[in-house]
Amino acid sequence: MCAGRMETLKEETATRKIPSLLGLALNSLLTTHGWSARELSAKASVAPSTISAYIWEDALTRERLEELAGLMDLGPADVERAILAARLVLPPPPAPWSPVDPTPAERRIDEKAAAMTAGELIDVVLDVRLREVRQEKRRLGLEEGQRLSRELKTFSPSDRRALIEATPDYQHWGLAYVLCSESEAAAPRDPGKALELAELSLFVARHVGLEEPGSELFRSRLEGWCTGFVGNAQRVIGSDLPGAERSFGGAWRLWDAGEDPAGLLSKAYLLDMEASLRRDQRLFPRALKLHEDSLALARPEEVGVIRLNQGFTLNESGDHEGALRSLERAAQVIDGDRQPRLRFGLRFNQASTLCALMRAGEAVPLVEEVRGLAERLRNEIDLLKTLWLEGNCLAGLGQREAALAKLEQVRREFEGRQHPFDYALASLDVAVLYREQGRFPEIKVLADEMLEIFKAQQVHREAIGAVILFQEAAAKEQVTKELVRRLKAYLSKAEGNPKLAFDE
Repeated sequence: MCAGRMETLKEETATRKIPSLLGLALNSLLTTHGWSARELSAKASVAPSTISAYIWEDALTRERLEELAGLMDLGPADVERAILAARLVLPPPPAPWSPVDPTPAERRIDEKAAAMTAGELIDVVLDVRLREVRQEKRRLGLEEGQRLSRELKTFSPSDRRALIEATPDYQHWGLAYVLCSESEAAAPRDPGKALELAELSLFVARHVGLEEPGSELFRSRLEGWCTGFVGNAQRVIGSDLPGAERSFGGAWRLWDAGEDPAGLLSKAYLLDMEASLRRDQRLFPRALKLHEDSLALARPEEVGVIRLNQGFTLNESGDHEGALRSLERAAQVIDGDRQPRLRFGLRFNQASTLCALMRAGEAVPLVEEVRGLAERLRNEIDLLKTLWLEGNCLAGLGQREAALAKLEQVRREFEGRQHPFDYALASLDVAVLYREQGRFPEIKVLADEMLEIFKAQQVHREAIGAVILFQEAAAKEQVTKELVRRLKAYLSKAEGNPKLAFDE
């Protein structure tokens, strides 16, 4: 290359313009948001040369940069990002020389590491902040849902849907979520109310008014969540397990079609509810697989209730030892002070399982705790089931007369409440004790009363047929423990399955 050309290149390099830090930030904002310098100058009512000076001549202040960003409908966060990007791109000013400075190669490595760290830090800060904002807005959304639910209760059931349909304030995801929770809480004592609340939650979900991009995907997932609670309520009612199965099929279709990036809704919970349905359908391997799938996805606060349900499924399948192991694992995470209802279910199932394993002595302290929890919860059905548990525990301890007194009280209470299947199951517990004492005439009376109650309360034909067989065996004094065991197992299943026949 000739000497003249070399000198020219040196001059060009020496005169090459480098924007200031804030000028480069302004240029970045213009470029990334699709503005031209001429458009901004018109918006700011200044000459285009002024914008050029801002970029190239170190004539821009931080305050003026924020003003210009505001004219482009950009905020302080956009300005901060643009300044950071400019810092990463512009070469740093040279530090005062020292004989122990890094070499140019070492400096380039350090600068690269610093740039990479800054980029990663942005992602970390944004991720942390996003989680914090989502958690806070979730809390506020659920509080709003509780408030709206209280307001809804002041209206008649016939007016609630019209109000939801006509009032945007009630078209709120938090309200749908809270109604689902209330449905679940109502299920043990009032399945009909549970279904009403779940269906109302689904109605809310279908009207949730979200306008942001992607909101229809969240709405689909919310509808799937609420549909699962409809299926759960149908399961608890017991007379429509096929309907519950259809509901869960619809729930999963809606769930899979949607998205919930903030994790407001729990797939683990939905899986566990379906597991309860499969248990009631006596599909135990499928139910247990669903419990395991649920545990794999569960949040820490969900593990206790899933383990509890898993224990119940194992008990129903006849694996009492496996049930005890699952319940013990549930005991490690269920806090009795904060979760008294879960603690009640846990201790109740542990005591029942021990009695089934002929280990009533070990169940005694658990039964005492169950009694205390039932009295604290003040639910009549809980107290009645606790009395039933006490009767069976006394029977396991050989205290037959004390056991009979409690079990007789239980079956009469169920008769008055028109719970024919619970009445029959308690009566069969009494029949076992009568059988041990050779009191066959009393067993015949029990059988006659069971049949009368079933007919009066219009229990389905297959269950009536099973009780007739029991009545015939009682009349012949041929009732055995095995017959009672099989009949109890049948009646436990038949309440939710009217087509199920008793296997003689």
